[in-house]
Amino acid sequence: MSIDLRSIDLTSGVNEQGEGFVTIAASSTTGELLIGQLSPAEVRGLALVWLEVAEAAEQDAAVLRCLRKLELPDQLAGMIVTELRNSRSNDE
Repeated sequence: MSIDLRSIDLTSGVNEQGEGFVTIAASSTTGELLIGQLSPAEVRGLALVWLEVAEAAEQDAAVLRCLRKLELPDQLAGMIVTELRNSRSNDE
């Protein structure tokens, strides 16, 4: 069963000891809600990963468009994009 994500909301906060935290609320299109708290450092780390993945997705799409312009078969183009994705994973 697949659940579609509707939104992710972030709210800053501070506890009684004066330490900052971020509350994360993720909701689905079916109304399910997941709420948790992370430290600011954890949220920054996640944000960097999100930016890296977004950039990689755009690069993958650009490479695929170029391969299609060269009239490579979709299966071969897909294999090339997959290999690029795998090489990024191995570099980390």
